[in-house]
Amino acid sequence: MTDVFTNRLAQWRAYTETPWARIRYTVVEEILRRQCTDLGERLRILDVGGGDGMDALPLARAGHEVTILDPSEAWLAEAKRRAAEAGVPLSTIVGGVEELPPGEWDLVLCHFVLQYRPADAGDVRRLAAAVRPGGRLSVMVPNPASMVLRQLVTGGPEGALGELRADTKRTVTFDHNVRKIPMADLEADLEAAGLRLTGRFGTRIANDLLTDDAAKHDPAYFNHLLELERELCDQEPFVRVGGMYQLVAERPG
Repeated sequence: MTDVFTNRLAQWRAYTETPWARIRYTVVEEILRRQCTDLGERLRILDVGGGDGMDALPLARAGHEVTILDPSEAWLAEAKRRAAEAGVPLSTIVGGVEELPPGEWDLVLCHFVLQYRPADAGDVRRLAAAVRPGGRLSVMVPNPASMVLRQLVTGGPEGALGELRADTKRTVTFDHNVRKIPMADLEADLEAAGLRLTGRFGTRIANDLLTDDAAKHDPAYFNHLLELERELCDQEPFVRVGGMYQLVAERPG
């Protein structure tokens, strides 16, 4: 799995410059800021599968003690380079979900990892065990519901039917088949792991229904789109149709 990501770091860098990637990271940064405000001033945060630090660096800039766990040394080197440029401390550990560092954390992130993993790997239970009592786990995956709507607006009903019936999705950036994880299934996994759901969030809610990607490069258009995404990210029913969904759950303490 490491090679899937390591060999496509250049493609990933190009993706992060796109308007839709900027929307994803801007909105999630705000959602995580809210979680940190609830949890305390200086937190111990573990970012599982955090790669090049796109989610981790804003947290480190905010003064939190952040560690990234990732199987790719090349991606962790990129995270350390970016942290050095920003002048903030950041710890990295080479390893996967099965190799979580000992101890409990105030906030554990696992964003865009679970879809690459087998359904029976027990990852959610493992992640939940790494959270301190009263701490939180944030998990984020692509949204199968949004995939169907996206195909409907780009390819019509035939394309939407094909997407609805497919169990996997081919990723664009990494050219890899990943499993689809419905929101209800992941919520059930969190509950089974002993966590209490505290928030549902959606990202790229409007973006993925807009087929004119060229317009998103216009600064005025993009600013309005980003404002809309921020407004919608925690509102029902919009959170359920975003291009990706994020669930935050608390370990009772």
